Amino acid sequence: MNLHSKNIKNYFFYLIFFLIIVKFFNTSYNSYSILLWDYDKRMTQEYGFCKNESWGFYNHVIKKYNLGNEKINIINDEGFVRIYSLFKNIDITDKNYRYLMVLNFQSENKEDIYNLKIHNINDFSIKYRSNNCYLLELND
Repeated sequence: MNLHSKNIKNYFFYLIFFLIIVKFFNTSYNSYSILLWDYDKRMTQEYGFCKNESWGFYNHVIKKYNLGNEKINIINDEGFVRIYSLFKNIDITDKNYRYLMVLNFQSENKEDIYNLKIHNINDFSIKYRSNNCYLLELND
């Protein structure tokens, strides 16, 4: 075996390895989405609008109702991780909150949400609903 054929085999091996890595990480699609989609669309695609972590619902409600400086309690009914750290401008708390977000709550009608075992849920009214995600506001 000569040196030239050995180099060709090495290059071929590296090329195959590179193509496997590109395919495994779906590089072409990911590059396309980074170039054409804005940050909000990519985050909603990854974390869901009203499923999984529900990043899209968080973002939509915070912008729509200008909740940047409000105290909010967030409950994900399906047990997904809460992504508080992505929203540094809102005060996430478990005490003395004015707004309650309930995510991924499966129900037949919007009144079923009051059957949840959440302390003082009857003191809240539904301000906004999108599919199975709710924003509730404390009654005055």
